[in-house]
Amino acid sequence: MWSVSKRFAKVYFALFSAIGTLGIAWTIWYETVHNSAGKSWYDVVDGIIQKFPPVILGAAFISFVITEALVVLYSIYRDRMEKKAEKIFAEGVAEGEAKGRAQGVAEGIAQGVAEGIALLEDYYRRKADADARGEPFDEPYPGANNKNGVDNKNGADAD
Repeated sequence: MWSVSKRFAKVYFALFSAIGTLGIAWTIWYETVHNSAGKSWYDVVDGIIQKFPPVILGAAFISFVITEALVVLYSIYRDRMEKKAEKIFAEGVAEGEAKGRAQGVAEGIAQGVAEGIALLEDYYRRKADADARGEPFDEPYPGANNKNGVDNKNGADAD
């Protein structure tokens, strides 16, 4: 009983109290009902007192066995729940990473498109301003000079 962990000490003492009380009550009942015929009260009380140590030791042993069984069952349950929680956490992390990558790609594409549109709007605005002033506009189309490492001039590959 001294090896019961502090975490399960209350369980042990609750079991010990319940089993010990039931054992003592049963001993009192048994001695008064079954062994009192032809005996004095002194003999009945003496018989009850003589049975107290084995009842208390038995209650201590039974409570210890039940508590240790509960400790083992609890550790098995806790390990299963930890593994389940780790699995759920890992799945959640993987799902979050996948969503993050997909969202990051989508945001990157959206940002690239927005930047491209801004470049084109700026290009056409400058061209319209030049046309309005009657000046020649010889600025290359955005991205026409160097696209993916290939030099292009008005859409034709330069060798």
